[in-house]
Amino acid sequence: MIRKVFFTTFVLCLSLAASVAGDTSFDVTVYGNFKRMLHTGDASGKVALLSTSRLEGIYGVGALADLRGEILVWDGKVLVTPGESDTGSTRSATSEDQATLLVTARVKEWFEVQIPHDMTQREFERFVIDSADSARIDINRPFPFIVRGEITDYTWHVITGAVKRLDGGVQHRQGHANNLSFSGSKTAGKLIGFYSAEEFEGVISHPGERFHVHYADNHFSTSGHLDSFGLGEGAVLLLPKP
Repeated sequence: MIRKVFFTTFVLCLSLAASVAGDTSFDVTVYGNFKRMLHTGDASGKVALLSTSRLEGIYGVGALADLRGEILVWDGKVLVTPGESDTGSTRSATSEDQATLLVTARVKEWFEVQIPHDMTQREFERFVIDSADSARIDINRPFPFIVRGEITDYTWHVITGAVKRLDGGVQHRQGHANNLSFSGSKTAGKLIGFYSAEEFEGVISHPGERFHVHYADNHFSTSGHLDSFGLGEGAVLLLPKP
């Protein structure tokens, strides 16, 4: 079951969002619409994040209202990376935080797929789709995934705020790259991402892309939107058990 809640402004209790029964072992819930946000300039909050609401098995990624930071939900824990952080450091979400875009899934059980060799980003994306298809996950619908292990040649960023364009839309304001864009050749960490499929391309991912992936270090002390990356041999892909 996929729930689309594009322009409803109300307080989200993640436990409520996850309680909707579906016909698969995981549910994907979407708040906001990336393409519509860019076109209309509306980056206002679509759903509030409550740090007091915790439910195991909820995973998600998103962006704060007015594009002032990143959101990561890991096993029910909601983390925010505010744009004013020069180090990309995270904090727990509060009742003041809202998302302009948020996609979550409830996963009862994951299964592991070993990554057999070093992979570029494009190779890995193909690997995710093929692995999901082999596992009888419907690749025509959005699904979440996780990666644990060595991340190579990576660049990730934290958005700092919405900037109006002349056509009325909005764009990311990246600020100084040394403050808000981070890169390296090799690190250990975790990735959480969503494959959008055709239906949700431009809704939960950038237009023209079908993957929306966030990075976190192993302690979840830093996190942000992953722009480019590779993966080292021995990393592990986790897919939801269908």
